[in-house]
Amino acid sequence: MVNTNPNAPQYEYEWQKPAQKEFDFGRVLGRSFSGLFANFKLLTVAVGILLIITVAFAILSSEQLVTLLGDGSDEDALGAATSSKFWMWSILGSLPPFLVMLWMQLVVVKTSYSTFTNSAQESSPFASALKLVLPMFVIAAIYYIVCVLGLIFLFIGFIFVWPGWALAGPILVHEKKGILGSIGEAWTLSKGSKRWILLLLFVLSMISLVAYSAAMGLGYAATGMNAFSGNAAATLNMSIGQQIIYNLIFGLSSASVYALFASGLTAAYVEIKSMRGGLDTIGEVFS
Repeated sequence: MVNTNPNAPQYEYEWQKPAQKEFDFGRVLGRSFSGLFANFKLLTVAVGILLIITVAFAILSSEQLVTLLGDGSDEDALGAATSSKFWMWSILGSLPPFLVMLWMQLVVVKTSYSTFTNSAQESSPFASALKLVLPMFVIAAIYYIVCVLGLIFLFIGFIFVWPGWALAGPILVHEKKGILGSIGEAWTLSKGSKRWILLLLFVLSMISLVAYSAAMGLGYAATGMNAFSGNAAATLNMSIGQQIIYNLIFGLSSASVYALFASGLTAAYVEIKSMRGGLDTIGEVFS
């Protein structure tokens, strides 16, 4: 009910407003964390699969990389590290875990969206997320390349592209606009809110920096590694047991960080869509 008293506020409660007009950064940041637990069981399974694949490919690639580096001089090791075989095994060890990481993020986008909008949860989010991994990979590659080039050649371009395309993932999942359509819609949707998205990305990046630093310290402590030994290949020469512990710690840290970004950007997407009245099911979006 709208108040008729001219001395009273037009709307007594927040939910009475016909449309939200301002970006509520506090709510979005809070949802970035609460979205991680939207469906904790599904997230645990996804993270478990990710850790298994991460550890397996890390051990597989490290054995080959150590063989390529050999026991020769530093110059020989440097030459081996720049060879095509070295890069091939490096990519082989990182690409499959990265694809699974994207899959896990897509699962988080789906589950957190359902919670934020109070809509029905998909019956098979794992399968539906799997279908979007390759398009999401292409978007991530384009996004990364443009951001890096923008940072190197024109810093202001990076500042605009980083928040301007950040919502492409949730758009790909929930609006099914394809690769270029999702990127274009992300740019359009972020207009007027780029400063808030940029602030969100910055805050989440700072949290990620702390998480990775803590994981590095814990990883070195748990494996007995000397972080200041000056031996760049030390992590490749660890025993199987040390590699498992090291990669489990870093894998869990990376999974948490990537899931946090997925939840945060989904929260930002819901926030902006609700501002523009574009959500199909708003539910408790203002609660």
